[in-house]
Amino acid sequence: MGNFGAPERFNFTALGDGVNLASRLEGLCKQYGVTRAVSETVATEARGAFAFRKLDRVAVKGKSRAVVIFELLGPLGGTAGPEVTAYEAALKHYFARRFAQAIAQLTAFAETDPPSKVLLERCLSFLASPPPPDWDGSWVARSK
Repeated sequence: MGNFGAPERFNFTALGDGVNLASRLEGLCKQYGVTRAVSETVATEARGAFAFRKLDRVAVKGKSRAVVIFELLGPLGGTAGPEVTAYEAALKHYFARRFAQAIAQLTAFAETDPPSKVLLERCLSFLASPPPPDWDGSWVARSK
């Protein structure tokens, strides 16, 4: 973080891997229909004060390794709705390639919970055309 540019035209900015990842997470918010997405590192550090929902494992543009992402739900102590519990159960099925079981968990909430709709559509697609044997459950984000 600091001033960058020519002496007659300085610009204060932040650069680096963390800034790049934050920008990619902002873009993923739109794709998952959430307002706040954070990395596993942030979720781990803030778990004592905030509640999170595990959203996915995503290879964001510009990264070769996938990162686990979470939705920030709010301050700790609030109650997570049944859609959060169902989603996280479905995500475990998804990672284990049990797409039919994931679909069963997601169907009731797909109309009201955007992440459930996203994962349901992906599971339906994989049920019809399974991923390759070496698939590790990571979703490849093609856009920023």
